[in-house]
Amino acid sequence: MMIDEIMRLIKTFLIAIVLGLFFEKFVFGFTIVQGLSMYPTLNNQDKLFINKFEYQLHKPNQGDIVIFIPPIRDRKKELFIKRVIAVEGDLFEILDGKIYVNGEEIKEEYTNGEAYEDRDYPVTAGVVPEDMVFVLGDNRNDSNDSRCFGFVPVKSIKGKAEYRIWPIEAMTAFSSK
Repeated sequence: MMIDEIMRLIKTFLIAIVLGLFFEKFVFGFTIVQGLSMYPTLNNQDKLFINKFEYQLHKPNQGDIVIFIPPIRDRKKELFIKRVIAVEGDLFEILDGKIYVNGEEIKEEYTNGEAYEDRDYPVTAGVVPEDMVFVLGDNRNDSNDSRCFGFVPVKSIKGKAEYRIWPIEAMTAFSSK
């Protein structure tokens, strides 16, 4: 009888581990923010809950905060976190520090408000290709984003930031736009 109970416990434990690994790999996960490219929305060392299943159901929306593998040859093992500014088919332009999507200026209360430093970025206007997004960090003057490396393939997106869970006093639910 004792061996049966031990075997049942081991089986339950193994099932729990397999289910936990499955959910963590394909459904949800956690990450820690490294750097200040999304300041003031996110701070260095913030801990986030990531929805990994979201983009299996539909494509990203403007305003989503996404985790992705950057299209930069020497940084393929890193994950970046940025905000989706424009999605496939959108016409975008950055002009005098303002962002226009399909002819309308985006109101961005989430940026840090400092004056935009207009550098010689290779990508500041165009139409977002199919199955791609254009992403920017909220800290516009300190962000390696689509202005530098171009469009991000939707298939490179690993998840959507849903909640800041730490620090506890700054818990936040993120929404598009």
